[in-house]
Amino acid sequence: MRLYEEDGVRVLLSATLVAFLAVFAVYLWFVDLLSSQREFGAFLTAELVAFAMLVYISTKPDYDAVKKSWMLIGCIALALLLILAFLSRGGQP
Repeated sequence: MRLYEEDGVRVLLSATLVAFLAVFAVYLWFVDLLSSQREFGAFLTAELVAFAMLVYISTKPDYDAVKKSWMLIGCIALALLLILAFLSRGGQP
């Protein structure tokens, strides 16, 4: 039962990261690069952090090998980058 729960967490986390990557890749495609370079840079950095987290999860043989502290640091970095990106918009829709 424990193995199933760990695999479920791993699959859920991977699916969440893939969804995040897909949504923000589409969003970045439509961002005006000339007028919002800071926003683009913050979102691109968030994409790279999420991709690094996905690769980290995928390369570990089981969920016990994934260090929870690294995942927590990655989630905090993603949150800070998203806050920075939304603040850099300057109140624009």
